[in-house]
Amino acid sequence: MQDTFYPGSRRWFEVAAVVATGLLFLLFKYIRLQGVFVPVAVTFWTGFVWHHARRDPSVLRTWGFRLDTFRPAFQAATAFSLPVAMVMALVGASRGTLRFPPHAWILMTLYPIWGVVQQFLVQALLVRNLEGSLPRSGLFLVGSCLFAIVHVPEAPLMLATFGLGLVYIPFYLRHRNLWPLGLYHGWLGTLFYLWVLGRDPWVDTFGRF
Repeated sequence: MQDTFYPGSRRWFEVAAVVATGLLFLLFKYIRLQGVFVPVAVTFWTGFVWHHARRDPSVLRTWGFRLDTFRPAFQAATAFSLPVAMVMALVGASRGTLRFPPHAWILMTLYPIWGVVQQFLVQALLVRNLEGSLPRSGLFLVGSCLFAIVHVPEAPLMLATFGLGLVYIPFYLRHRNLWPLGLYHGWLGTLFYLWVLGRDPWVDTFGRF
């Protein structure tokens, strides 16, 4: 059920801000500066959340930064993510890409932060704001498509993120909790790069030092 935290104009402003963030990400990715964009985006949207939470702490619960539904949300995300990780491990083993370099632990720690921000944008600011304006099937399609489009032109990533959106959006609408979604987003994303794509997301994002 759609909440009434914001007036209509505010909702559409937030939807536009999500789209703008996605377009900026594509631009910075094209010029190979996504390593600059990601920390800036995390800082900006963290400040956005902090600013509005100071004015009204209830917005945290509205958006999905909550603990009361964490357990069922985590259980649902885990039930989906573990089999997916096992499939990716099998793919990696068949391709000779089943590896886990030492700095992957850094990625498994930091990537979920970016994952939470991405889920906040897609779920709390896009899907939640469109709720009531679109049927459920439309919410699934729009949210998943936007999630996939920001990974243009990499078809495997687009397909994977589209599928992830189709699963995560119903999870969010049921539990209204961002934490497990962001956590597993980061973990699965790291493993997908390493095992399925055979690439190092640390090098892709920050380059070699």
